[in-house]
Amino acid sequence: MELTAALLAGGILAVGGILGVGVGYAVRYRRDHPAAKPLSMMAIPPGLAGLCTAGLVVVPQPPLARVLLAAATGLLLVTPAYFLLFTLVYTGHRDLITRRRRRLLVALYGTIGAVAMVEPLVLADITVQTVNGLTFPVMDSRPVIVLTTLVFVYPLIAVCLWLLSKFLIAPGNIYRRQTAVILGAVCITVVGNVVFEAGFSPHPGLNLTAVFFSAEGALIALALFRFDFLSVEPLAPEIVLEEMNDPVIVLDESETLIDANPAATRLLGDPAAIGTPIRQSLPGLLAAAQNGEEYVHSSGPAAVTDGGEIDVYDLNDTSIYDQYDRSRGRVVVLRDISLRKQRERTLASLQSVSQQFLGAETAQEVLEIAVTAADDLLEYPYSGAMMYDAEANVLEPAVFADALAAAYEDADRASDPIIEPGPNDIWQVFESGEPRRGAPIEAPESELPVEVGNSLLYPLGDHGVLGISAGPDHDGFSDDDCRFADTLATTTENALDRVEKEQELRESRELVEMRSQQIRFFNSALRHDLLNGLMVVQGQIDRLDVDGEAADRVDTIDEWTEDLARMAREVRSVIQTITGEAGSDMEAVDIGAVVAEKAAKFRRGHDALTVTVETGALPAVWADSLLASVVENLFRNAVEHNDAEAPAIAVSASVGSETVTLRIADNGPGITDEMKEVIFEEAVTSETSGSVGFGLYFVRVMVDRYGGDIWFEDREDGAAGAVAVLELPIADAAG
Repeated sequence: MELTAALLAGGILAVGGILGVGVGYAVRYRRDHPAAKPLSMMAIPPGLAGLCTAGLVVVPQPPLARVLLAAATGLLLVTPAYFLLFTLVYTGHRDLITRRRRRLLVALYGTIGAVAMVEPLVLADITVQTVNGLTFPVMDSRPVIVLTTLVFVYPLIAVCLWLLSKFLIAPGNIYRRQTAVILGAVCITVVGNVVFEAGFSPHPGLNLTAVFFSAEGALIALALFRFDFLSVEPLAPEIVLEEMNDPVIVLDESETLIDANPAATRLLGDPAAIGTPIRQSLPGLLAAAQNGEEYVHSSGPAAVTDGGEIDVYDLNDTSIYDQYDRSRGRVVVLRDISLRKQRERTLASLQSVSQQFLGAETAQEVLEIAVTAADDLLEYPYSGAMMYDAEANVLEPAVFADALAAAYEDADRASDPIIEPGPNDIWQVFESGEPRRGAPIEAPESELPVEVGNSLLYPLGDHGVLGISAGPDHDGFSDDDCRFADTLATTTENALDRVEKEQELRESRELVEMRSQQIRFFNSALRHDLLNGLMVVQGQIDRLDVDGEAADRVDTIDEWTEDLARMAREVRSVIQTITGEAGSDMEAVDIGAVVAEKAAKFRRGHDALTVTVETGALPAVWADSLLASVVENLFRNAVEHNDAEAPAIAVSASVGSETVTLRIADNGPGITDEMKEVIFEEAVTSETSGSVGFGLYFVRVMVDRYGGDIWFEDREDGAAGAVAVLELPIADAAG
């Protein structure tokens, strides 16, 4: 009896030890699985502990028994550390494990095991007892081991069980059966150890925890590597949505179809397709998914060639990853976009119609394109357009589709229908500017003798009305039908507006050309006749030799003649600038020299006038030879309207990065804010002199040509007077 019990206990312990060591050794070389290494380290220590415990059956007497008990205790207490490492890796928390943390964890539990080993080695009293025919060493008390187990082992195992349970019910876990087996194996070990600690054992010294640990490791290894728990199983209902209208298929790593929702089953047409390669059921699907392309699936072998229906799908290909970020299969969702593709084709065709509109030159051509598109593209053969006749205040037929025109012929109409103002639908749509969609057209038979059925009526602005219908047997219009028709009507109205504006522009250009010819004629007359006449008058005045009052009058005539000649030259320059016939080219002009020349001229011509120039060296500006006349007009404006006893002009300048700003200040009466806004306009009359301000208009025209700016402002020192500010581009920057 004793021999049998010893052989049975020793055999169980030895087999458990060998099993644990063997599992650890075998699993260690499975590099393809991230959890293999921690599982190996979890299985080897209890295996060695089992072998030590089996040795106690053979040698139950101290002191060797103390060594074997101590070794088994230390090995079992370090095992939970590796169990935690395995759990973290298996449940996808591998990022929490760093090399430092792993070493600290193993060192901690190694230290705990070493401390606990002191009890069987030194502290505890060991007696050899024979119970149920088994002779085995028994420690009289184990307070250190029990306390260590309660404080360090059970809490750690509880954490591992919580992580495994949470992972078991996680929606993304595709290995639920595998996780359930691991949880069951762990629970066996926990229950076995609790039973032993509670005193339920064939022998008070026989601890089978090492055997349970070894069995746990073996079951986990089988779940991971041997049985088919690792393959992708049919997914949870939250992934394969049974009620989805879009087909959803699930493939494993070998691209075999392993599950499909009802919509996908209908698409496949064969329930037996489950378990077969997807390339047999839906050829070209995976290639389209890989290339990010749409998948075209015909409903029959002759669908493409015989006009059968063709379905187009947008693919959403999502890989299935396990907790180790390894791809274990894929879920493919096929979203039916056949209707959308049809819409896209229709919109593309409407876009081509828009291109045709761009080539139309008359309203008749635009309406012909629109009605043809409604007939051929949108397949509404009872379509037509009516144009508004403003003189007669009626809508007249412009273009009818062939089917509608034939229907009018069959109605024996002697003349084309005319829509007059009234309560009929066509006129109401035109007058209100609001489209009418869907209902039959209500109009007197004299105006509409043909039954066209449900129709779409669109106002074309002030141009007329576009009517669209498929005929008297047409059921109605879908939302897409209305959208496409809306698009056609909108582009038609825009095209009619464009044609009308282009016609107005052509007429405007003809008018401008006529006006330009007239301006050129008057410019020629001004240049040859008026200026030549003034030159003759001035020449005759210069030859007069008179004294007294007559001499004063001759001087007045001479001054006005000179002013008229100057104005004539400036008018000629403005005309040439406006018509693009300016005689001088743009070039770099020394504005400093121009200012100095005009300052000297006005000093000579006005004895009481003081002119100061403080500009410094100035860069050349972008202008032409008429810049001197521009500056002279600004000087003249400062002098002619100056009522001061000692008139003065102060010229200053500043240079920016791209412009030169010239400031010509006077001490005259100044300019009101209202006058500043209009002073450069054509034919503005000065309140003080009563003269027409053509000089400043000339300045504005020429400065605009130079790309500069001109304005008046008040003096900064608060004194009376005004400042003309002339801003011109620097020649280098403008060129």
